Amino acid sequence: MKTFGIFAAASLISAAAWADTITSPDAAFVSVPLTFTSTTGSGGTPFWNNYSSDGSNMNAGDFLTGSNPAMGLTNYLGTGTNFGKYLSTGGLAPDASMNFSFLQDGTSVDITLLYSNAGANMTSTYGTQIGFYNVANPSQKTILFDHGTLYNPSAGGGIYNNNISPQPTFSVNTFANYGLYATTCGYNRDGSIYCDTFYSNTALDPNDEFAHQHFGLFQSAADPELFFVGFEDSRGLNATEGYGDFNDAIFKIKTDTPVATPEPATFWILGVGLAGLGLLRRRNRK
Repeated sequence: MKTFGIFAAASLISAAAWADTITSPDAAFVSVPLTFTSTTGSGGTPFWNNYSSDGSNMNAGDFLTGSNPAMGLTNYLGTGTNFGKYLSTGGLAPDASMNFSFLQDGTSVDITLLYSNAGANMTSTYGTQIGFYNVANPSQKTILFDHGTLYNPSAGGGIYNNNISPQPTFSVNTFANYGLYATTCGYNRDGSIYCDTFYSNTALDPNDEFAHQHFGLFQSAADPELFFVGFEDSRGLNATEGYGDFNDAIFKIKTDTPVATPEPATFWILGVGLAGLGLLRRRNRK
């Protein structure tokens, strides 16, 4: 019976949540303005609040706050009228100094694709690829969405999601310190194809793209361990979108991972069980 008590105590071990944290030397999370839709395209803050060539009020903020019925009515970021937060230096677009990465606590995260709409997703060969990179060694990467798996409005195929049916959630292992990267392609004026890789640390970006942050990072008001990423694939300043609508791919990252840890009461039960087992063995020895 005492042995059973020990096994019963072990069964009372509960799951505690471990959560990755954001590190950013120059930025902090600030609230998404409730009136941001009235200042879209003004070139001010938030830096992602720009016009979209996809239609009126179709940037990442419009989607994540459910502000545009054409993109769905789900407010992913907040509760009630709260629109959650986004990472920013507080500066104007393109907020290039907003470099960030994740510090690992758990061993994996859950990923869900929510929306994608990008002309740069051309083919399975040249389409955008998005994933995590190892900050300690940026050549080490984990792919989240491979070439040709995101929606291409001109060629078809891939995945397009307009908030009707979020794609299945999947888990991936992470690095001790990891950031976001995206390899995306487009056409040069002479018809040739270019492919650039952008990072959440813009110092790693090619050419003059170090002056343009390609990832908007949002945080849920209801769950601080739930993040949303809006990716922008355009190079530099766009005549229509400014520095981008950040809706070329939108996905969420759930960073907490259940880890088995004993509760204080469980430690007490285990202690009593072990003491009882010791007394039983001592009596049997006599």
